[in-house]
Amino acid sequence: MSILRTTFFVCALATTSGASAQSPSTADFYRARPITIAVPADPGGSYDLYARLISRHMGKHIPGNPNIIVQNMPGGGGLRATDYIYSIAPKDGGALAIPIQDILLSEVLGGPGVAYRSADFNWIGRMSHTVDITLARHDAAVKSIPDAQRVSIPLAGTGPTSPTVMNHVALNNVLGTKFKIVAGYKASNDMLAAVEKREVDGAFSSWTTLKASYPHWLAEKKVNILTVYGTERFAELPDVPAIVEFARDADERAVLELISSTGFVGRSLIATPGAPPERVVALRAAFQAMLKDRDFLDTLAKTQAEFAPLSGEAMQAFAGTTRRMAPGLVERARASVRP
Repeated sequence: MSILRTTFFVCALATTSGASAQSPSTADFYRARPITIAVPADPGGSYDLYARLISRHMGKHIPGNPNIIVQNMPGGGGLRATDYIYSIAPKDGGALAIPIQDILLSEVLGGPGVAYRSADFNWIGRMSHTVDITLARHDAAVKSIPDAQRVSIPLAGTGPTSPTVMNHVALNNVLGTKFKIVAGYKASNDMLAAVEKREVDGAFSSWTTLKASYPHWLAEKKVNILTVYGTERFAELPDVPAIVEFARDADERAVLELISSTGFVGRSLIATPGAPPERVVALRAAFQAMLKDRDFLDTLAKTQAEFAPLSGEAMQAFAGTTRRMAPGLVERARASVRP
């Protein structure tokens, strides 16, 4: 899609307004109060990881050098934090969020609890795309997607609008897998703990979370990774098929590509709709400056987290593309995620 081809050009524009970001009113505002970052999950997962990296390193690049406080706001499959930033948080540039990665997809699908327009947020930037996977215990009956088309196993999930549930519903409807979804877990680490305790046989996860929280599973080959959500295989997992490889026709592939588009949003940073433009400029400039900060890069390297940043302008443009999707594809995708 064209937005992906123009991304690197747009990134180069991110710091062109740096001078206006230093206006006294912006510095005075941020000097007088902390910034908050709402996180749509409990501590321990990759949403929280990236938020805390930002909270430690971005403030010194913002005029006024404010403290940045992380507020974990799990609930509603991640939509609680998103709806808070959209509808409740002060629209003054002091409230930010790491949105759920399927923020655009949920809007297109019109799921329950979606009361926002993605393009209305002020997108500050993206830390990384995400590499999402479905995994199963090594001793589960399912060791591949073709196995899952024949055998049913229970998979942990959170809320109905979360990819932890929605992606597996889509696989059941589009590819004929037989996953039994056990919803109600609070966060990613709770789901993985349930896998370890044999409450379920598998779960949806990000590659970052799996590496950070359960590295021994990988070292001891305790899990099989069934698929990567994306349009191509991931370099670190060359033997794991991308989900689109299982499509049997063009329509199935298009739906699976839409479901996988959440990886492009990844771990992004947004501000409220209606935030003062000069403060949005300051936040975007600070985000770009943080990405080049040696202390930040050293800390990031220790986490082993993915790092594929994009500018706020690039993400703002991408947020608008979902409203121009073909109606037929939208309806097919909506049908695919209905339980």
